[in-house]
Amino acid sequence: MSLSPETIAFLKTTPLFAAVPAERLPEIVAAGEEVTFQAGDDLIRQDALTDYLYVVVNGRVAIEIEDVSKVGERGPRSILGELAMISRSPRNANCTAVTAVKAVQFKHDQFWPFVEQEPQLAIGLLSEVIYHLDETIDAMNRLSKEVRELRGALDKLKR
Repeated sequence: MSLSPETIAFLKTTPLFAAVPAERLPEIVAAGEEVTFQAGDDLIRQDALTDYLYVVVNGRVAIEIEDVSKVGERGPRSILGELAMISRSPRNANCTAVTAVKAVQFKHDQFWPFVEQEPQLAIGLLSEVIYHLDETIDAMNRLSKEVRELRGALDKLKR
């Protein structure tokens, strides 16, 4: 199924594709497929061995690490699954639709040759990885602070 002209135009406005030369964009995004999810549907399951990424067109997606915490929530123009796309390793978190979601899915085997050929796409992908790692570190720092506060409150109760 080919992407609509509106979806192609939308993808050009995302951080992943913004710097890709206009003449290359249609060929690259043709590797994608529009997919939809209902609220509560899983886009990605932690520990799964899948190697695709999503670009969210509309809707909201929660990112949660099992037994740890909600790391964040993402909306339109966000990408999900970029680490597994790069490393082809198990997923690090669950990504669950908070609302109805429309996204474009890019599978590794169809997308990766473009990453290798187009430096601006590789830079866009790397920028997204860095942004999401920073987001995760911030969430872990918040959790660490909460744990310290709980330990302090527990110590006071023990006295």
